[in-house]
Amino acid sequence: MASAVVGGQWGKYGIISESDIFSKGPEFRTWLVEERKMNPEKMSKDQNKKEFARFVEDYNTATLPHEKFYNMETYERRMNAMRAGEFVPPPDDAYDAAADMRAHQNNLKRPIVESESYLDKEQLQELRRVQRERVEAGKMKLLGMDVKANMGVRMDGVLDG
Repeated sequence: MASAVVGGQWGKYGIISESDIFSKGPEFRTWLVEERKMNPEKMSKDQNKKEFARFVEDYNTATLPHEKFYNMETYERRMNAMRAGEFVPPPDDAYDAAADMRAHQNNLKRPIVESESYLDKEQLQELRRVQRERVEAGKMKLLGMDVKANMGVRMDGVLDG
């Protein structure tokens, strides 16, 4: 049966059955109102079941006319992000080079925030000096030279001896 589906889209958004009437209620009611032009409040239980069976078939074959009928919560999140001016990737998960370039350009326009350092300028210079001394001590050891014990060591405080 899956091979009879146009484009091989069977289950693209998942597979639902008649038992999912409560979990897919918002999507089903939205589909009824917007696509079928029916009021779900005035439908009989039998008519409601028949319409949900039709919804299930369209859902499983991925032939519903809009993405919101598959997952209302995800659709609402996407719309809220768009209203907030955030970049939202296309819903079909296809790579869009133009959208990638726009996102890259937007990242370049944002001001660069300085990363906070817990060390002041003098402490950073001291760390650089110690690193240079360590490299120098390593080279001296390779050459067989004697190295002072405190060379390449950072002294945080003075020890009383």
